[in-house]
Amino acid sequence: MPRILSLLFCLILGITTIATYAADTTTTPPTSAPAEISAKKSNHSYLPTNEIKQITIDNQPYDLLVRPWEGKKKLGAAIILPATNGTADAPGLMAFVRRNINPAGWASLSLTPPTELPAANFATAATEVTSPGAAQLSSPSNKPSPKIKPEDNSKHLQEQEDFLVQSMSQLDAVGADYVGKRILITADQSAGLLISLLSQKKIADPDVLIVINPYREDEKLNQALAEQLAKLTLPILDIQSPDGHPASLETAANRKILAVTLKSPNYRQTSLALNLDNESAWQNCLNAIKGFSARMSGAQ
Repeated sequence: MPRILSLLFCLILGITTIATYAADTTTTPPTSAPAEISAKKSNHSYLPTNEIKQITIDNQPYDLLVRPWEGKKKLGAAIILPATNGTADAPGLMAFVRRNINPAGWASLSLTPPTELPAANFATAATEVTSPGAAQLSSPSNKPSPKIKPEDNSKHLQEQEDFLVQSMSQLDAVGADYVGKRILITADQSAGLLISLLSQKKIADPDVLIVINPYREDEKLNQALAEQLAKLTLPILDIQSPDGHPASLETAANRKILAVTLKSPNYRQTSLALNLDNESAWQNCLNAIKGFSARMSGAQ
């Protein structure tokens, strides 16, 4: 009899424990949820939280990375816009500049760049396939096929410009702690977009503009880039690397010639000896940016 009572007691205790455990798992939220939510808020959770700010564009949050100046010099802020389709901390030259310009007396405000339109899907329904040899190619054989449909191009370019205008308009509030001069550092297609916006007076002129391998993918817009750049009246450092995009290399000589022709006194073009996949070139770029910015802004 005592053995039976003992077995019954153990059975009741086991059932009670299982029920209690089941109740706990249904009422207690997983402990990993806050970490997952935090990760979704920013693509840069590996950075210190005090470096990550956010701006809002069309009701969507975008990261703005901020690093304060270091040391005694407090010259102002460097606004950094990486290449399109990148991030505010895009690996390579721009991330290197973002992290290493601060000891020279510049805070860095790194923007999320606009995206490019995805390549269009030109799939054709079987019923719409033309007969063999009947105008199958709509673009010249010696030119690359367009990435996007022509009818989508203008709309997307306008969206990119609107994105940058809204981004730039929110920098005053974020950068209020870093009084002084403003230098704008940008590369590749982002540089081409900003040159266009500056030429149209859609954004305010910085004290110094630094462009690295600037180009536009559209051929007509790319050819117009040299004149737009030469007509800007602010100090400009135009850095060209040997591994720049072919569209940038194509206009490099003309950018310099037009600046001389139009007597742009504050334009300087620097040709790098090394490709930008070489870290030595990053340091050369940074040295050129620091020297030109301090000298031309008068913030030495």
